[in-house]
Amino acid sequence: MFKQELEQLFTAMPQIVKDKLQPVMDNLLERAADLDAEEDKNSDFYAEEHELIMKEVHKVKYLNDQWQIMNAKKNN
Repeated sequence: MFKQELEQLFTAMPQIVKDKLQPVMDNLLERAADLDAEEDKNSDFYAEEHELIMKEVHKVKYLNDQWQIMNAKKNN
């Protein structure tokens, strides 16, 4: 479930961003898959790992947003 959400988010990003951040995205997807396989969704480990993954996802989203801003300025 969590992995699917991240895949959808990453798929919507422009190709140039995906090309540059692919290793990071692959790592996050792998960690999300491991988290999805976790049986106890209420454990401290699950909560901490989810939070760490989301921090990294926010960084990827920030870089995507910055690229979009730069691209918009370049096109104007």
